[in-house]
Amino acid sequence: MKKFLACALALTLTSAMFASCGSSDDSSSKSETATTTTTTTAATTTTTTAAESTADSTAASGTESEGEAPKDISEMPATLKNYEEASVYFKKDMDVASIVEPFAEQDYENDESHVNLSVEELAGIPMLKVEVLDQDEYGDYKIPKIKFHMEKFFEGQEADLEKIFTVKADVVTKAVGEFTADDGTTSLVPGNFMGAFVTQPSTGDGNNSWNDLYDFGEAEWTSEWGSYELTMRPGIKDGATFVNTTDPQFVSLMRWGIPNQADFYIADLRFEDEDGNVIACANFGK
Repeated sequence: MKKFLACALALTLTSAMFASCGSSDDSSSKSETATTTTTTTAATTTTTTAAESTADSTAASGTESEGEAPKDISEMPATLKNYEEASVYFKKDMDVASIVEPFAEQDYENDESHVNLSVEELAGIPMLKVEVLDQDEYGDYKIPKIKFHMEKFFEGQEADLEKIFTVKADVVTKAVGEFTADDGTTSLVPGNFMGAFVTQPSTGDGNNSWNDLYDFGEAEWTSEWGSYELTMRPGIKDGATFVNTTDPQFVSLMRWGIPNQADFYIADLRFEDEDGNVIACANFGK
Protein backbone atom coordinates (compact mmCIF):
# COMPACT_ATOMS: atom_id res chain seq x y z
CA MET A 1 0.00 0.00 0.00
CA LYS A 2 2.86 2.37 0.79
CA LYS A 3 4.30 1.78 -2.65
CA PHE A 4 0.94 2.53 -4.27
CA LEU A 5 0.54 5.77 -2.33
CA ALA A 6 4.10 6.84 -3.11
CA CYS A 7 3.70 6.30 -6.83
CA ALA A 8 0.28 7.97 -6.80
CA LEU A 9 1.78 11.02 -5.07
CA ALA A 10 4.67 11.16 -7.52
CA LEU A 11 2.33 10.92 -10.50
CA THR A 12 0.13 13.68 -9.08
CA LEU A 13 3.17 15.91 -8.69
CA THR A 14 4.52 15.23 -12.17
CA SER A 15 1.09 15.79 -13.72
CA ALA A 16 0.87 19.13 -11.93
CA MET A 17 4.37 20.02 -13.09
CA PHE A 18 3.48 19.44 -16.74
CA ALA A 19 0.03 20.96 -16.65
CA SER A 20 1.50 24.35 -17.50
CA CYS A 21 3.51 23.13 -20.52
CA GLY A 22 2.57 24.86 -23.76
CA SER A 23 3.15 23.91 -27.38
CA SER A 24 6.14 26.15 -27.91
CA ASP A 25 9.25 24.73 -29.54
CA ASP A 26 11.26 25.90 -26.51
CA SER A 27 11.60 22.56 -24.76
CA SER A 28 13.77 24.09 -22.04
CA SER A 29 10.64 25.71 -20.62
CA LYS A 30 9.06 22.27 -20.32
CA SER A 31 12.00 20.63 -18.62
CA GLU A 32 12.34 23.52 -16.22
CA THR A 33 8.68 23.04 -15.40
CA ALA A 34 9.65 19.60 -14.14
CA THR A 35 11.57 21.31 -11.36
CA THR A 36 9.20 24.17 -10.68
CA THR A 37 9.27 25.13 -7.03
CA THR A 38 5.57 25.83 -6.56
CA THR A 39 2.82 23.21 -6.81
CA THR A 40 -0.73 24.52 -6.63
CA THR A 41 -3.88 22.53 -5.91
CA ALA A 42 -7.45 23.66 -5.28
CA ALA A 43 -6.90 23.31 -1.56
CA THR A 44 -3.44 24.71 -0.94
CA THR A 45 -0.15 25.90 -2.37
CA THR A 46 3.07 24.27 -1.24
CA THR A 47 6.66 25.01 -2.06
CA THR A 48 9.04 22.15 -2.75
CA THR A 49 11.51 20.87 -5.34
CA ALA A 50 11.18 17.99 -7.77
CA ALA A 51 14.26 16.36 -6.31
CA GLU A 52 12.82 16.53 -2.80
CA SER A 53 9.40 15.33 -3.95
CA THR A 54 10.76 12.34 -5.85
CA ALA A 55 13.23 11.41 -3.15
CA ASP A 56 10.57 11.62 -0.43
CA SER A 57 8.02 9.57 -2.36
CA THR A 58 10.62 6.96 -3.21
CA ALA A 59 11.85 6.67 0.36
CA ALA A 60 8.30 6.29 1.60
CA SER A 61 7.74 3.30 -0.65
CA GLY A 62 10.24 1.08 1.11
CA THR A 63 11.52 -2.17 -0.39
CA GLU A 64 9.14 -4.77 0.97
CA SER A 65 8.75 -7.64 -1.52
CA GLU A 66 5.18 -8.56 -0.56
CA GLY A 67 6.06 -12.24 -0.84
CA GLU A 68 7.50 -12.02 -4.34
CA ALA A 69 10.77 -13.75 -5.20
CA PRO A 70 13.40 -11.81 -7.18
CA LYS A 71 13.42 -12.62 -10.88
CA ASP A 72 16.63 -13.44 -12.73
CA ILE A 73 17.55 -11.19 -15.66
CA SER A 74 17.36 -14.25 -17.93
CA GLU A 75 13.55 -13.95 -17.68
CA MET A 76 13.58 -10.46 -19.14
CA PRO A 77 13.37 -11.20 -22.90
CA ALA A 78 10.01 -12.93 -22.45
CA THR A 79 8.57 -9.73 -20.93
CA LEU A 80 9.15 -7.58 -24.03
CA LYS A 81 5.77 -6.88 -25.63
CA ASN A 82 6.85 -5.72 -29.09
CA TYR A 83 10.23 -7.26 -29.81
CA GLU A 84 8.91 -9.86 -32.25
CA GLU A 85 7.56 -7.18 -34.58
CA ALA A 86 8.97 -3.73 -33.90
CA SER A 87 9.83 -0.84 -36.20
CA VAL A 88 13.24 -0.02 -34.74
CA TYR A 89 15.83 -2.40 -33.31
CA PHE A 90 19.19 -1.42 -31.86
CA LYS A 91 22.42 -3.04 -33.04
CA LYS A 92 25.93 -2.92 -31.64
CA ASP A 93 27.46 -1.51 -34.81
CA MET A 94 24.96 1.32 -35.30
CA ASP A 95 25.86 5.01 -35.06
CA VAL A 96 23.87 5.81 -31.93
CA ALA A 97 24.63 9.54 -31.98
CA SER A 98 23.00 9.92 -35.40
CA ILE A 99 19.57 8.73 -34.22
CA VAL A 100 19.28 9.69 -30.55
CA GLU A 101 20.75 12.47 -28.43
CA PRO A 102 20.25 14.24 -25.10
CA PHE A 103 18.31 17.50 -25.00
CA ALA A 104 21.36 19.42 -23.71
CA GLU A 105 19.22 22.56 -23.43
CA GLN A 106 21.21 24.62 -20.94
CA ASP A 107 24.58 22.91 -20.96
CA TYR A 108 23.26 20.67 -18.15
CA GLU A 109 23.03 23.61 -15.73
CA ASN A 110 19.32 22.89 -15.23
CA ASP A 111 17.76 19.63 -14.00
CA GLU A 112 19.09 17.56 -16.93
CA SER A 113 21.80 14.95 -16.48
CA HIS A 114 24.65 14.12 -18.80
CA VAL A 115 24.09 10.63 -20.19
CA ASN A 116 26.10 7.95 -21.90
CA LEU A 117 24.18 6.48 -24.83
CA SER A 118 25.37 3.14 -26.15
CA VAL A 119 24.11 -0.21 -27.37
CA GLU A 120 24.63 -2.98 -24.85
CA GLU A 121 23.45 -6.57 -24.87
CA LEU A 122 21.22 -7.40 -21.93
CA ALA A 123 20.20 -11.05 -21.54
CA GLY A 124 21.06 -11.59 -25.19
CA ILE A 125 19.06 -8.58 -26.50
CA PRO A 126 20.97 -5.58 -27.93
CA MET A 127 19.38 -2.47 -26.41
CA LEU A 128 19.95 1.25 -26.24
CA LYS A 129 21.45 1.86 -22.81
CA VAL A 130 20.84 5.21 -21.10
CA GLU A 131 23.41 5.68 -18.34
CA VAL A 132 22.65 8.62 -16.03
CA LEU A 133 25.79 10.39 -14.83
CA ASP A 134 24.95 13.49 -12.77
CA GLN A 135 23.66 14.06 -9.25
CA ASP A 136 22.02 17.19 -7.89
CA GLU A 137 22.72 19.10 -4.68
CA TYR A 138 20.63 16.58 -2.71
CA GLY A 139 22.60 13.60 -4.03
CA ASP A 140 19.72 12.43 -6.24
CA TYR A 141 20.37 11.45 -9.83
CA LYS A 142 19.21 14.13 -12.24
CA ILE A 143 16.80 13.76 -15.16
CA PRO A 144 17.91 11.98 -18.35
CA LYS A 145 16.18 13.57 -21.35
CA ILE A 146 16.64 11.96 -24.76
CA LYS A 147 15.10 12.47 -28.18
CA PHE A 148 14.95 10.10 -31.16
CA HIS A 149 15.28 11.54 -34.67
CA MET A 150 12.19 10.44 -36.55
CA GLU A 151 13.48 11.93 -39.80
CA LYS A 152 16.42 9.50 -39.59
CA PHE A 153 14.22 6.48 -38.85
CA PHE A 154 11.99 7.33 -41.84
CA GLU A 155 14.62 8.62 -44.24
CA GLY A 156 13.42 7.89 -47.76
CA GLN A 157 9.93 6.97 -46.53
CA GLU A 158 8.78 10.29 -45.10
CA ALA A 159 5.21 9.72 -46.31
CA ASP A 160 4.86 7.07 -43.58
CA LEU A 161 5.45 9.62 -40.82
CA GLU A 162 1.95 11.08 -40.99
CA LYS A 163 0.45 7.56 -40.74
CA ILE A 164 1.77 7.07 -37.18
CA PHE A 165 -1.14 6.82 -34.76
CA THR A 166 0.54 4.94 -31.87
CA VAL A 167 4.10 4.79 -30.54
CA LYS A 168 5.27 2.00 -28.24
CA ALA A 169 8.57 1.25 -26.51
CA ASP A 170 9.79 -1.73 -24.49
CA VAL A 171 11.88 -0.34 -21.63
CA VAL A 172 13.95 -2.17 -19.01
CA THR A 173 15.27 -0.60 -15.80
CA LYS A 174 18.31 -2.05 -14.03
CA ALA A 175 19.80 -1.22 -10.65
CA VAL A 176 23.40 -0.05 -10.49
CA GLY A 177 23.52 1.28 -6.93
CA GLU A 178 21.54 0.17 -3.90
CA PHE A 179 18.32 1.84 -2.78
CA THR A 180 18.17 2.81 0.91
CA ALA A 181 14.71 2.65 2.46
CA ASP A 182 13.46 4.95 5.22
CA ASP A 183 14.26 2.27 7.82
CA GLY A 184 17.89 2.14 6.68
CA THR A 185 17.70 -1.22 4.90
CA THR A 186 19.27 -1.45 1.45
CA SER A 187 18.49 -3.52 -1.62
CA LEU A 188 19.70 -3.67 -5.19
CA VAL A 189 16.50 -2.64 -6.99
CA PRO A 190 15.84 0.05 -9.63
CA GLY A 191 12.94 1.53 -7.64
CA ASN A 192 10.76 4.18 -9.25
CA PHE A 193 10.60 4.66 -13.02
CA MET A 194 8.50 7.76 -13.67
CA GLY A 195 8.58 10.30 -16.44
CA ALA A 196 7.07 11.49 -19.72
CA PHE A 197 6.73 10.12 -23.25
CA VAL A 198 6.44 12.95 -25.80
CA THR A 199 6.11 13.71 -29.51
CA GLN A 200 7.80 16.74 -31.07
CA PRO A 201 6.61 16.99 -34.67
CA SER A 202 7.78 19.72 -37.01
CA THR A 203 5.64 22.85 -37.11
CA GLY A 204 6.92 23.74 -40.57
CA ASP A 205 8.79 26.88 -39.52
CA GLY A 206 11.97 25.26 -38.23
CA ASN A 207 10.47 24.55 -34.81
CA ASN A 208 8.84 21.60 -33.06
CA SER A 209 5.66 21.41 -30.99
CA TRP A 210 5.59 19.67 -27.61
CA ASN A 211 3.00 16.99 -26.86
CA ASP A 212 3.26 15.26 -23.48
CA LEU A 213 1.04 12.28 -24.28
CA TYR A 214 1.92 9.77 -21.56
CA ASP A 215 3.13 10.45 -18.02
CA PHE A 216 4.20 7.03 -16.77
CA GLY A 217 4.70 5.80 -13.21
CA GLU A 218 6.24 2.38 -12.66
CA ALA A 219 8.40 0.79 -9.95
CA GLU A 220 10.29 -2.38 -9.13
CA TRP A 221 11.10 -3.14 -5.48
CA THR A 222 11.87 -6.87 -5.56
CA SER A 223 14.17 -7.70 -8.46
CA GLU A 224 17.33 -6.09 -9.79
CA TRP A 225 15.46 -5.16 -12.97
CA GLY A 226 12.01 -4.14 -14.18
CA SER A 227 10.32 -4.31 -17.58
CA TYR A 228 7.63 -1.98 -18.93
CA GLU A 229 5.79 -1.12 -22.12
CA LEU A 230 5.29 2.60 -22.77
CA THR A 231 2.45 3.56 -25.13
CA MET A 232 1.32 6.94 -26.44
CA ARG A 233 -1.18 7.76 -29.17
CA PRO A 234 -0.37 10.98 -31.04
CA GLY A 235 -3.21 10.15 -33.44
CA ILE A 236 -5.83 11.18 -30.89
CA LYS A 237 -4.56 14.74 -30.44
CA ASP A 238 -4.51 17.50 -33.04
CA GLY A 239 -0.98 18.71 -33.68
CA ALA A 240 0.69 15.74 -31.99
CA THR A 241 1.16 13.65 -35.14
CA PHE A 242 4.26 13.66 -37.30
CA VAL A 243 4.27 15.25 -40.74
CA ASN A 244 5.63 14.33 -44.15
CA THR A 245 8.91 16.24 -44.15
CA THR A 246 12.66 15.76 -43.91
CA ASP A 247 12.81 18.37 -41.14
CA PRO A 248 13.86 17.16 -37.65
CA GLN A 249 11.05 15.59 -35.61
CA PHE A 250 11.36 13.69 -32.36
CA VAL A 251 10.01 11.02 -30.07
CA SER A 252 11.28 12.11 -26.66
CA LEU A 253 11.53 10.41 -23.28
CA MET A 254 12.42 11.71 -19.83
CA ARG A 255 12.79 9.89 -16.52
CA TRP A 256 12.36 11.92 -13.36
CA GLY A 257 15.18 12.03 -10.82
CA ILE A 258 15.67 9.22 -8.30
CA PRO A 259 17.90 8.90 -5.20
CA ASN A 260 19.49 5.61 -6.28
CA GLN A 261 21.62 4.82 -9.31
CA ALA A 262 19.77 2.92 -12.04
CA ASP A 263 20.18 2.78 -15.80
CA PHE A 264 17.38 2.15 -18.25
CA TYR A 265 17.39 0.37 -21.58
CA ILE A 266 15.17 0.72 -24.64
CA ALA A 267 14.78 -2.61 -26.41
CA ASP A 268 12.74 -1.40 -29.38
CA LEU A 269 10.38 1.20 -30.79
CA ARG A 270 7.14 0.29 -32.52
CA PHE A 271 5.08 2.62 -34.72
CA GLU A 272 1.52 1.66 -35.64
CA ASP A 273 -1.08 3.11 -37.97
CA GLU A 274 -4.68 3.77 -36.94
CA ASP A 275 -5.59 0.11 -37.51
CA GLY A 276 -2.76 -1.21 -35.36
CA ASN A 277 -0.55 -2.29 -38.25
CA VAL A 278 3.20 -1.97 -37.69
CA ILE A 279 4.90 0.69 -39.79
CA ALA A 280 8.35 -0.66 -40.63
CA CYS A 281 11.49 1.49 -40.73
CA ALA A 282 13.36 -0.02 -43.66
CA ASN A 283 16.85 0.78 -42.37
CA PHE A 284 16.24 -0.15 -38.72
CA GLY A 285 14.37 -3.46 -38.84
CA LYS A 286 15.72 -6.87 -37.95
